Amino acid sequence: MTWLANGEDWPRWRGPQLNGISTEKDWTAQWPQGGPQKLWTANVGVGFASFTVANGRVYTTGNANGKDTVYCFDAQTGKVLWQHSYEHPLDDKYFEGGTAATPTVDGSFVYQLSRRGHLFCLDAATGKVLWGKNLAAETGARMPEWGFSSSPLVEGDLLILNMGEHGTAVNKKTGEVIWKSGPGAAGYASAVPFTEEGRTRLAIFGAKSLYAVEKDTG
Repeated sequence: MTWLANGEDWPRWRGPQLNGISTEKDWTAQWPQGGPQKLWTANVGVGFASFTVANGRVYTTGNANGKDTVYCFDAQTGKVLWQHSYEHPLDDKYFEGGTAATPTVDGSFVYQLSRRGHLFCLDAATGKVLWGKNLAAETGARMPEWGFSSSPLVEGDLLILNMGEHGTAVNKKTGEVIWKSGPGAAGYASAVPFTEEGRTRLAIFGAKSLYAVEKDTG
């Protein structure tokens, strides 16, 4: 992982507006000869997770030595402020794939979903586990062939995961399951909110279909 520059907060997968677009203005498309100055680098293991940035901190996750680890770095220096690890051996079929979902930052909370369906809520400042559970086991959701990969989505008091046939929602503060959608296999994309008829709904890919569901009830 290499960190090059400052910018606005990017607290979730694909940014604040979930569209991959930054509204940052103070930058130029003309890089200096040799590229921008490298500020710091870090080895976080293997994985496909991206990065989230909030309040001067960078969060990401990777796998090494049979464990997934969520990292929190100082954005300016690259100093590890905290890290949280949990057992997660790499299956042969993952080809050193490692972690898949990107951590989501919501105020003082960081949420992370493992390939096997373990969901964690961590204190953004300290990394302390506030709650955690095997959500896939609790809801009876079948793991997709390549594991769960959706980045958690915060909508109001709900935390939305692409788990089950067309999603699962839990209370973001407690982890209590609010709604679930049966044992059908999930897709790999993260849920996307949209407004229709004055209501917030969710677009969620199952293994074979695209679903549009009510945010509050599923």
